[in-house]
Amino acid sequence: MPEEQQLPLVPRVALGALTLLVMLVAAAFLYRAPDAPAAIPEEQTAAASLARLPGAGDPEVRAEAVAVVRLRTDEALFARNAEARFAIASITKLMTALVFADAVEPLEPVVLSDAAKRVGEKDEKRSALPAGERVRAEDLLKLLIISSDGDAAYAAAEYLGGMDAPGDILFQDKVARFVARMNAQAGELGLANTHFANPSGMDDPENFSSAVDLIRIAEEITKRHPEIWSASRTQEFFVFGEKGKRYSVVNTNPLLGEFPAIFASKTGFEDEARGALLMLYQLAPDERIAIVLLRSPDRFADGRALIRWVENSFSITP
Repeated sequence: MPEEQQLPLVPRVALGALTLLVMLVAAAFLYRAPDAPAAIPEEQTAAASLARLPGAGDPEVRAEAVAVVRLRTDEALFARNAEARFAIASITKLMTALVFADAVEPLEPVVLSDAAKRVGEKDEKRSALPAGERVRAEDLLKLLIISSDGDAAYAAAEYLGGMDAPGDILFQDKVARFVARMNAQAGELGLANTHFANPSGMDDPENFSSAVDLIRIAEEITKRHPEIWSASRTQEFFVFGEKGKRYSVVNTNPLLGEFPAIFASKTGFEDEARGALLMLYQLAPDERIAIVLLRSPDRFADGRALIRWVENSFSITP
């Protein structure tokens, strides 16, 4: 049989390229990309309903100012003088912690100076750490939040207030610089009923806030420094000094042992402020309730009553 006739090399290459191009175009035409995941219906992304149970009354508490707020929707569940200005005692340390955590690395060493140890009256809450001891910044925050130590607040103020300052700046001037940062932060957050005079919350006519403003500070901590709340849930802890000496830290809120669903906590007490308490309570996996009470004759009894009221007065439905 005669041999089949072959095309010259160049035409054969061109024909092959044309065939490949046709095949690619056909494949592209026939290929259908997978559908994108279906959008979640709007009703599925909406907040669950928090309904007040029939017959549920108001909580019985003696604090002069109270705010109970559903954080997911900013809905006030109960309020009493919630926007009025009151002395807030050591709840002040929440702003101290926020400003300090914003500016200082967790492992930076901070000294508790003799000046920081001596601020305040003899009965002022102080840590067991001696003057001159160094601790990591993250542990100083624990002294602020867990055991609410005043010397820790002043050590934080002295350290940060002394940054980029003249070498001969006085202790009180360092503290004043820090307090100015606290008030600047309050202004940035729009806290119209808040002003700070010191970093620890000692009674002062110029150191005040409102229950509503304190909730705003708590929300900001949740966004920017949730590690502060992790510390606040710790019932007992050990802080180690520069040479390894161990110091015990005990939480000032006994309600942590009664209510494991407390997500965040800060206590306060001064002669003028009386009892103060802020808590974030985890009612459900995606439901936190902010509880603030000021000028209470018994902050823990009031706090306990408010938690039980929330638990017994509301139901959550998808």
